[in-house]
Amino acid sequence: MGSFFLLQVLTVIFALSIATTIFNKRILNFPQAIGVPIVSAVLVFILQWGASLLNGNQFIAINIHNIENAVRSIDFYDFLINGVICFILTSSALKFKISDLRSHWKPIGILATIALLLCAIFFAGLLYGFQYLMGNPVPILVLLLLGSALGATDPIGIKGVLSSVRAPHHLIVKLEGESLFNDAMCIAVFMTLLNVLQGEHFSLIGTIENFFYEIAVAVVIGWGFGLGVLRLLRGKHEMESLILTTALLASGAYLVSLFAHASAPIACVIGGLIVVNKWKEILEEREIREVNHFWHTVEGIINSFLFTLIGLELFILDLSTSMILGGMVAFIALHLSRFAANFLSFSFFPSFRTKSYNGSLAILSWGGVRGGISLALILAVANVPQLREYSSILIGYTFISVLMSGVVCGLGLPAVMNAFYYNPNEETTGFKGWYQRLCHKMNRKGFKYIVGEDAYGNETITIYDTDQLIDQKAEDGVAAVHHPTKIQEVKRLENPENF
Repeated sequence: MGSFFLLQVLTVIFALSIATTIFNKRILNFPQAIGVPIVSAVLVFILQWGASLLNGNQFIAINIHNIENAVRSIDFYDFLINGVICFILTSSALKFKISDLRSHWKPIGILATIALLLCAIFFAGLLYGFQYLMGNPVPILVLLLLGSALGATDPIGIKGVLSSVRAPHHLIVKLEGESLFNDAMCIAVFMTLLNVLQGEHFSLIGTIENFFYEIAVAVVIGWGFGLGVLRLLRGKHEMESLILTTALLASGAYLVSLFAHASAPIACVIGGLIVVNKWKEILEEREIREVNHFWHTVEGIINSFLFTLIGLELFILDLSTSMILGGMVAFIALHLSRFAANFLSFSFFPSFRTKSYNGSLAILSWGGVRGGISLALILAVANVPQLREYSSILIGYTFISVLMSGVVCGLGLPAVMNAFYYNPNEETTGFKGWYQRLCHKMNRKGFKYIVGEDAYGNETITIYDTDQLIDQKAEDGVAAVHHPTKIQEVKRLENPENF
């Protein structure tokens, strides 16, 4: 009869994913990347509570140890990093406009490189101090490894949150662009630090050379696959062949890059961007729409699996009080480090300070939601001999940071957005109202923007209530003094080329 193991595993994963997704959609109504892990975590707590409650019951029993062993047997790294991430990245790249990349490549590049490195360094320093004060010191190199893993941002949850508010297009592009490119940087830094921890000789020049080799070869591979796929797309074809061709682009570019020891995520992104830049000249609008719809559906299914598995990782965690406290401190340190790294990185480029929308950096810093890649990297190396002593800290802190970043950063982003962009429907009462007023304090300049459209349907960003900048009260506190010179300041603040 054969083995039914694969079918059993798929059935369980389907059932869990459906349960968590439906509960999140109908009850919580959170973005998928945020709500599903929370529901999965709650499910774990219920199972553990039920197991203890039914302990010794001769009719119903829940074998938690078997479930824990099953969760431990999941190779998160192979599933995500050596598996489905190629489809997620290619799917995102196929929806990313080259024109947006041309317009915003500088800030995206800064966020995905300099800011990521600085964030890892700041995070490691803060957490090293905390662990030292708690009497449980962890080597700085191990914490740098953790910081590099937590550098990977996840745009999926943020996209869901931003869809609920009128977010400016330039912010969405930067958040998505950062996540597309910083995965490669994150993995490269992570693997370099891991090699050093495992005793390999570290050479700064050698590391830089290796990094540029990985990037250059990945670009060539992605470019080659992109051009090859464009050639395959020409002429007559069925819809199935179109979809299979884009699937080949994802898996083929990723696989060849792995064999070439290049940056596979970069190869996928470059290949996707090459195709999306030209396929409107080859395919009909209907065909492009259907291919994107297919990949959007596949991406949603993969993410349902992924976020469910993230929640189930609670089974292998020993959530003691010290672990929860440490995880919360790690999240706060990560959040502060991202703010500090972003502001410091852009301070090296004065042009961004003089040509910037009010609040852009604050919103981008807040929007750094962490996801499955961070957890996959840590789970993959937690049992390496040099890291086994710190495996519980690495896994626990990563899990709590990922979960809290979704809840705090993801769900809190609309309130931060409302602090800088006028929203007549923002919350004013209860806890949400209090939190909104707290977020308003982030806007030190006091004025807000409003997002609209011109007569041609193009997005416009203008200052809401410009009189507050142009007109100032006289000394008597009643009369208004008009300042024509302020009009130029308003034009500068509304410049479409602003960061």
